[in-house]
Amino acid sequence: MILKTSLSPFSIRGLKEIESGMRGINSFLDYINQAQRFSIGQYWDPGRDIRSAIQSDLAMISGRDLDWQRLIADTEWLGIRMEVESDRARRQEAQDRSRDSNGRGKN
Repeated sequence: MILKTSLSPFSIRGLKEIESGMRGINSFLDYINQAQRFSIGQYWDPGRDIRSAIQSDLAMISGRDLDWQRLIADTEWLGIRMEVESDRARRQEAQDRSRDSNGRGKN
């Protein structure tokens, strides 16, 4: 744990970049879930796992103590998870469309 008051200007800038990126991803997920809720949006982060992780990290960033190791690990996880989520959402949508076009659609 590091007190945020002891961070160098370079570290503060990096922290702000991480925070901004996380907020951007969170906004993207909220947007796609809302704007595309009847298509691809319903498949993006349906359990809100990604957004919950982001909220937890944003709380840590805005708090007094900062765990850089955890933040870096969480940021790496977030990047990987977004790649996986993109592939998973497309695959799930394609499976549902295929199922619907084969006459076994949703009621």
